[in-house]
Amino acid sequence: MPSRRTFLALPPCLPWGIAQAAGTASVWVTSEAPPYLWRGQQGPEGYAFELFLRVLKQADLKVDLVVYPWARAYRMLEDRQAQAALVMTRTAEREGQFRWLFPVGSYRLVLVSRMADPAPLAEMVALRPLRVASLRASVARGSLAAAGVQQVVEGRDFSDLIALLRRGIVDVAIGPDPVMRNLGAGDDQLRYTTLEALHQFNAAAGPAMPDGDVLKVRNAYRQLLDAGVVTQLRKRHPGIFSDE
Repeated sequence: MPSRRTFLALPPCLPWGIAQAAGTASVWVTSEAPPYLWRGQQGPEGYAFELFLRVLKQADLKVDLVVYPWARAYRMLEDRQAQAALVMTRTAEREGQFRWLFPVGSYRLVLVSRMADPAPLAEMVALRPLRVASLRASVARGSLAAAGVQQVVEGRDFSDLIALLRRGIVDVAIGPDPVMRNLGAGDDQLRYTTLEALHQFNAAAGPAMPDGDVLKVRNAYRQLLDAGVVTQLRKRHPGIFSDE
């Protein structure tokens, strides 16, 4: 059984702890995607997590947030082992499968390469002759397949992709621009080539989430938006939305 770390969604004024009582809260899943969400020394951090706390408190819902590699988190949502995902890219293909709760960011995909190598063109089809690192079950993985890119090495998380590139196992790593730059910060041997299309990260409800809870969460987000809470939170986390 893969290890997991579960966090109880407590108000910000209380200390973090491991959720103990089974069955007292619904399960939400996520993977780490700094600067949107990551595991700090004192527990989860980032814009997505801070918004999650406020929305769930406003909705008066108990939720355990569990951090897994993305492919496992996605599978749990599909298999009804979890009710929602906190950070998921919204796509046309997923519209009929998930219900979108609230936005947690936007981004463009970026190609990360080594400065010592030729710069890749900002086109998916240009990656066909290259070895590419991509997150398992990600939107980028689907785009690579659609473009006919066959030499793909899948990683468990985004930090895996940067590690594969640094070790020379791949020629290029692909992922959300803010995430990849965050993980590669301080490394002047890395180059970033940004692709044009804009994508949106959302919290998403899976088939196991009751319609009533979906409505509560959506209404809670709208209330926070109307009250200016979301705007103030965004100001504290610049760069989370690439279209702003």
